[in-house]
Amino acid sequence: MGRAAPRSQSQPQGDWWLPRAGRRAGWWLAGALLLALAGCGSTPSANPAATPERSGSPAKLAWLSDYEQGVALARREGKPLMVEVWAEWCSACKRLDEEVFSRPDVAAASRSFVLVRVDGDKQPELKQEFAVSGYPTIIFLRPGAESSELARVRGAVPYQAMLKAMSEAARKAGEAK
Repeated sequence: MGRAAPRSQSQPQGDWWLPRAGRRAGWWLAGALLLALAGCGSTPSANPAATPERSGSPAKLAWLSDYEQGVALARREGKPLMVEVWAEWCSACKRLDEEVFSRPDVAAASRSFVLVRVDGDKQPELKQEFAVSGYPTIIFLRPGAESSELARVRGAVPYQAMLKAMSEAARKAGEAK
């Protein structure tokens, strides 16, 4: 009375569609398929280390933290300003640092600018002056006419977009001379 009746072949099981010998192989196949699909999301453009232009150790950009000092230097050297408004807690800002500003080609292009990095949380007046609505925001300004914006980049853009914005800003600054 307390014994359960033996399971018959006609009772459906959870994996009834798979023969007993194939169950283990099926699980292995499913695992292999999941691993293969997990690698499908990465493309060379999403992984900056996989692009051929990247070589050597990460570049370090020479950022100034004082906006007024940057303005004075830009006027003296006749270079446009590249102002990054960021925040310490901003993950997109960190990604921009790691994936874009660390590239040698971006570092080379940055030599045409005076670089200023402003923490928007600590200097809200500059955030308001530049109408920054999100982090990171990179603003390119004409030397001697800091209210004249040459270009603007919002968010953690790919390095190609940053190089394009830098090139456009440098070209516009050169036209004004």
